[in-house]
Amino acid sequence: MRKQLLGIFSGFPDHHFPEEIADRIRKELPVRKSLVFISAWPDEHERNVEDRDGMHAMFAEKDMPFDSVCVIDSVTDSAEAKRLISEADCIFLMGGNATAQIKLIREKELAEAITDSDAVILGVSAGAMNMAKYVVDIWESMTPYEGLGLENITIISHYDPSDTERLDKTVRASMDHTVFAPEDESAIFVKEGKIETVGNIFRVDKGETDPLSEDDIKELMQDEFRKVFDTIPDQFDEFRPRYSDELFEYLIKEAQIGPGKMVLEIGPGTGQATDPILDTGCEYHAIELGEHLYRKMKEKYGSRSNFNIVNDDFITHDFGDMKFDMIYSAATIQWIPEDIAFSKTFSLLKPGGTLAMMLTTSEYRSNNEELWQRIQALYDRYYKPDIPYTHGGFHYTAATEYGYNIVEKREFKGRREFTADQYVAFSGTHCDHIVIPEPLKQEFFEGLRRAVQDAGDMITFNDTYVLYLTRRP
Repeated sequence: MRKQLLGIFSGFPDHHFPEEIADRIRKELPVRKSLVFISAWPDEHERNVEDRDGMHAMFAEKDMPFDSVCVIDSVTDSAEAKRLISEADCIFLMGGNATAQIKLIREKELAEAITDSDAVILGVSAGAMNMAKYVVDIWESMTPYEGLGLENITIISHYDPSDTERLDKTVRASMDHTVFAPEDESAIFVKEGKIETVGNIFRVDKGETDPLSEDDIKELMQDEFRKVFDTIPDQFDEFRPRYSDELFEYLIKEAQIGPGKMVLEIGPGTGQATDPILDTGCEYHAIELGEHLYRKMKEKYGSRSNFNIVNDDFITHDFGDMKFDMIYSAATIQWIPEDIAFSKTFSLLKPGGTLAMMLTTSEYRSNNEELWQRIQALYDRYYKPDIPYTHGGFHYTAATEYGYNIVEKREFKGRREFTADQYVAFSGTHCDHIVIPEPLKQEFFEGLRRAVQDAGDMITFNDTYVLYLTRRP
């Protein structure tokens, strides 16, 4: 999930932005100092210069001229390309040859700079395709390759039912991976997990083609929402709760974790539940969906010889022939559909292997009723997230329906104290709080800050760390 706008376009055959698309882009670009294009014909410099000027004219026509415009292609120095991207207000991935464009990005080592950019990022045709986690360039190969991972919407551009060759290739690609096929002059806009569309877009899955529905958009938004924590890696690292020593002592003893044992953590975040397991000397593996959280984990633990991590989605990742003695998650597994969570973990565990699922529940009402009442009033007034949290219905004890032994539940106690500023920062790490729209979010957090300040600048939480434990027979 990105805080800044992503714009995914199929094509503009008349070389004009439709007004609805132009209005959406203009809203997100109040500052227009630098526009950086990234070529999809890297070796055709003269063509790139011509295309750069023509596409900038599309912006200027809609009252969005930029002070500086450039194109990155094969003649651009890598260091200069990174500088241009770091200073860009808008990055535009051009159309052309998708495979050649991603090769250029890899060769110039630009992927991380693009991912970390605070710019509005737009892509058309090949560029739109390369914004996805998985890309199928139907003219080169039906085998998906890894794109930039800015979103998880696999695009095949220029949908036209009269183009039978393209339609046939699109249908074939959909047998292995759901694809979205926009007509020209259409758009998909993604910002902070919200998805808006313009024009006609089709969902193609297992050969079935249907117009993109409201339910499809809600499903895509929930998929984007899974990456909400990736927008705040440093804040997440500092303020998300850790788990009690007693919980880990119990878990490590029960699962018999130590040197020689294979362990997988699903969605470690920035390591809130990592150290005690890693410190046992086991062969620790993790899979983290968020690019920035993944990098934070590499930064913290990359020097440890028993540490291994991949940046991917547990739902779709192929673990090959790997088998684990324990798989565990800390407030993560509930983001995965229940049937996938239990059936896939079951298949990845060795016989007798342990599945451990932990979460934290907290309350502060018993410590200060007046403060609780005041904070509840703020929630009643301001708590209006753009994307609802719908993952609270995960049934941890349903593991037995997928072959697991009886699920054991244990609870451990803890306590945390926050100043007003710390409490606001902690509240800002809740997934549903991150997506409260402005100005409500700022007013809400300021209200929380004042409430705790007026209560002696201290709020105390009574924590319960819950552990669900089960085994594969």
